[in-house]
Amino acid sequence: MAANALSDLTRLINGYQISQAIHVAARLGIADHLGRGPLGSNELAQLSGSHPRTLYRLLRALASVGVFHEAENKTFSLTPMSECLRSDSPTPLDGWAAYVGRPYAWQAWGHLEHSVRTGESAFRHLNGQSVWEYRGTRPMRTRSSTEP
Repeated sequence: MAANALSDLTRLINGYQISQAIHVAARLGIADHLGRGPLGSNELAQLSGSHPRTLYRLLRALASVGVFHEAENKTFSLTPMSECLRSDSPTPLDGWAAYVGRPYAWQAWGHLEHSVRTGESAFRHLNGQSVWEYRGTRPMRTRSSTEP
């Protein structure tokens, strides 16, 4: 197997991890905070109400795939990708990132095999109602809050 195929497939298999990391960064408003200029993870943690060391690891993971940029002094800044996570972006994806990482959205994908085998909606199988019925009873907020 070619090395590129192996690394590409590994990246795709692990893609849910990056999706979830982007979801968390969007929920914490990291791109909006960085819109004012580069910041360290401690300052970002204070602004976003998160744990400094854990946020640093999250930001490094996202910097490794180009979502953010980490400078040598351990500060982070926006990249063209993370510009799209700003709430005032002309091409905003922060709301979508906040949605797809919610447990009720991604857990349905864990039941994809059930759908493929039966033809039944994975979401309905898991939650007993359609995604639209479910969302109709639960207002969605993009920024962090106590709701799932």
